[in-house]
Amino acid sequence: MRAPAMRPIALVLALCSMAAACVTQPEPCTPEWVEWKTDRVLDRFADAHRGTVRDLREVSGRIENPSVLTAIRIASLAADSKDLVRDFNEIVMPELNDAIAQCGRPQEFVPAFTGFLRREGVGEDVIDWIEAFGVFLEMQQTS
Repeated sequence: MRAPAMRPIALVLALCSMAAACVTQPEPCTPEWVEWKTDRVLDRFADAHRGTVRDLREVSGRIENPSVLTAIRIASLAADSKDLVRDFNEIVMPELNDAIAQCGRPQEFVPAFTGFLRREGVGEDVIDWIEAFGVFLEMQQTS
């Protein structure tokens, strides 16, 4: 009778050890760890901003010659894009910088905001627009 009772426990332990193996982090400060850490931070950020990223992806390819509806949509994305950039700088960059500090030497992080947008499938035309919009906002703040 003991053998059948042990099977579920053994199965649970086996599944737990397999799950732990899947989520264990690589050794810190190795190239694998840098990639793992960057992916985790960017994945969380993308999940938290899924709607805005989706909207930016959807207007990709329409910036050069937008329809009236697309132009209105782009205008409404301006505030969301500003918030996205702010959150990236306030959330993602400190997390990645903390990870770099943990290693005690510079690592190969490429946390650029435009790199994040490319990773999420946002088109170059939208990325160019966001960069130009960011320059415009900076000029407005210094005036």
